[in-house]
Amino acid sequence: MKNRNPSSVKVSNPVAAGSSRQAQRASGAQPWPWRTLLGVGMILAELWFNTGIIWGLFMLLWAVMGVLSGQTYIFEPLIKEEYPVLFWCVITLWFVIAGLLFISNPYIYGLISSAMK
Repeated sequence: MKNRNPSSVKVSNPVAAGSSRQAQRASGAQPWPWRTLLGVGMILAELWFNTGIIWGLFMLLWAVMGVLSGQTYIFEPLIKEEYPVLFWCVITLWFVIAGLLFISNPYIYGLISSAMK
């Protein structure tokens, strides 16, 4: 059966979806992309302080958001339903890299090693 209600049809064309977002933003109906602005601020802070913790936070956020949304990106979108093994390999990679970046920080390493004594 065909769906006769066009308002329930999802737009899969990113160009068309982006143009509607631009129109909403211009009209003031949609707020600024605060997550993107926060991410840019985090990148600038990491470049300034050079700790590795913020990159670890990025990897952790990418992994958690991937698990929650069922899709992740590594050069192209990976959807869990289409490529489940590859999806979980990439998510696991994000978690492992996040853990390694946290542990490589001397302060966090010191906390972990003192807690294990």
